[in-house]
Amino acid sequence: MSYTKINVRSPRIISKTGTANEIITVELYIWRESGSEPTLPSRILSKPIPTSIVTTVSFDISPYLSDLISHETNTIVTTETATDEDSYVYCKAKVIVAGVITDTLEFIAYNGYGYYEDGLNPEQNSSLLLDEGTYYTQENVNKSSVYFNDDSGISLTFLWECLDGTTSSENASNTMSNGHVPSVHPNHLGLGGSKLTVFGSTGGDKVFTFKEVCEPKYTPITCDFINKYGAWQTLVFFKANRTSLSVSNSMFNTLPSNINYNTSQSLKQSFNINGQESIKVNTGWVLESYSEVIKQLLLSDTIRLDNRPVNIKTKSTELHESINERNINYSLEFDYANDVINNIQ
Repeated sequence: MSYTKINVRSPRIISKTGTANEIITVELYIWRESGSEPTLPSRILSKPIPTSIVTTVSFDISPYLSDLISHETNTIVTTETATDEDSYVYCKAKVIVAGVITDTLEFIAYNGYGYYEDGLNPEQNSSLLLDEGTYYTQENVNKSSVYFNDDSGISLTFLWECLDGTTSSENASNTMSNGHVPSVHPNHLGLGGSKLTVFGSTGGDKVFTFKEVCEPKYTPITCDFINKYGAWQTLVFFKANRTSLSVSNSMFNTLPSNINYNTSQSLKQSFNINGQESIKVNTGWVLESYSEVIKQLLLSDTIRLDNRPVNIKTKSTELHESINERNINYSLEFDYANDVINNIQ
């Protein structure tokens, strides 16, 4: 069965027209991959038609779907692997006018978003949850994946061509509707990377190039984040990184225990002391097309650095163009998403 792929960080509006005082109801049936469509609605939304002049009511179903989607960590894969089912949900929406079902809509929802210029109710028109282009990966380390959704019943074919120009190509077809495959085929690791072509995707065939980079001086940092399609995407920061610590506390003046006070006693004391670690990283030289990757990273609500949760501290950056700069490097700063001292109660 084919489901419409939607992004629930943007509004998804269902509108219906009726006559004055007529009750419009939208029943939402929500389930996960391993489950089945519920017999009773998960949510019921209802509004009356206001007047004979205002005859249309609208419902935004996105909040009811996004609340059920979560992302923990990106899984490293060497072959086709099922997507974590917590990262998307299925939904059937039944529109009911005066007790009669008039429309039935079927969705698969991801925690992605559309840009303003995409207009209302942006849909994903491709089976691949990644933008075409060239990406840089760490040499001999396969940490990135290409996520896909193929509910159309048309099989996807993956073709990995080794970038060394001599090693044999590899190919495979998907056996599941929601999954991800390695960006660089395991047989191409250490040989420059892979050019991955995906045939049969809705929206046309897609081509990705994943180039391995040898970084002899610095320790690369892997950044996994949820992109605009609601899927994990990997970006490697190859160059210098610097970690810093900031400490916060509350200062109070205390009273001595005796009027004949002890001069060795501290009368001004610190309370609620804790620290916040931050890290500043650099991509190294990248292509102009990385401006879109950086844009999606800055807009992401789920980011991991070497599997540690972080919040992005950088609030603005220039999206570089090669016509203005011959060499493009992005420098970003993150706060680790926890205090240094464990204060969880």
